[in-house]
Amino acid sequence: MYDFDKLFSAFVLKKGHVHEDELGEVYEEWLGTFCDELGKSPREVLDGMNNMQLVKELREECENGSPSLTVMENIEKRAPISLLLPLLYEDNETLVYCAAELLYNLDKAPLDIFAELLPTVKDEELFELMVSALKENPDSVKERLYEIASGDDMRLKTVVGEILAEGGRDERTFKLLSELFASGDNIPLYAGYLARYGDEMAVSMLYRALETASYADYIEIRNAIESLGGIVSEERDFSADPEYNILKEHKSGD
Repeated sequence: MYDFDKLFSAFVLKKGHVHEDELGEVYEEWLGTFCDELGKSPREVLDGMNNMQLVKELREECENGSPSLTVMENIEKRAPISLLLPLLYEDNETLVYCAAELLYNLDKAPLDIFAELLPTVKDEELFELMVSALKENPDSVKERLYEIASGDDMRLKTVVGEILAEGGRDERTFKLLSELFASGDNIPLYAGYLARYGDEMAVSMLYRALETASYADYIEIRNAIESLGGIVSEERDFSADPEYNILKEHKSGD
C-alpha cells in the first residue's frame, strides 16, 4: 500500500503553515513532485497503475482505516464500473461505502443491488446514500421495495415510504403511506410523505386527523392538506395544548 494520505500530509508539513484555501494548489504540486519513498512522483505512480491495481489499493486502504482522496479521485476519473460492483458485497463497510459512493457519483448506482441490500445495511451513512440513490428512480425497483415493506420492521417500512413517495402513482404506494400515517407513530413525517406523493385522495384522511391532532401535528397536517390543494379555514382552540403554550411563551419572550 502506498499510503498517499500519509505522504501528502508529510509534504504539507514540510511546506510549513498552509491555509485551507491553498490545499488544492498544494495537492496538485504534490502530485507532480518527486517523492523519495515512491522513487517517482505520486502522479507517475498513479499513471502506472492499471484499474485492478488501483482498486486493490482502495481495498488495502479501507482495510487499514480509510480511503485516500488520491485513490478515490483517480478511480472516479477512470470509472471502472465492473470492478466496483463486486465490492458492494464485501464485508468491510468502509470499502462497500466507497464503492457505493463512487458508483453514485458516476451516475451508475445499481439501484437493483441497493434495493436488495437495503434491509441488511448496518452502516447509517451507507444506508442514507442508498436511500438517496433509490429516491431518484424508485419506480425501477418498486417491486422489491414493496417486498421489503411487507415485513414488520417499521424503520424499513418508513424508509420505503420515503422512497416511494418520490415515485409514480401506484395503489400499493398509497396504501403503504396511508398505513404509515394511520399508525400515528410520526404524524408530521408521514403527512409530509403523503404531501410529496401528491395524491389528492389523501386529503379526506388528513382532514379527519386534524380533529384530534396536537398543535405540532396539526400544523404539519394542515401544510400537507394545503399542498394537496385543500383548504383549512377553521382554526382549532389549542389553549389547553402544552406544546402550543410552550411555543406561545417562547414567541412572546422573543
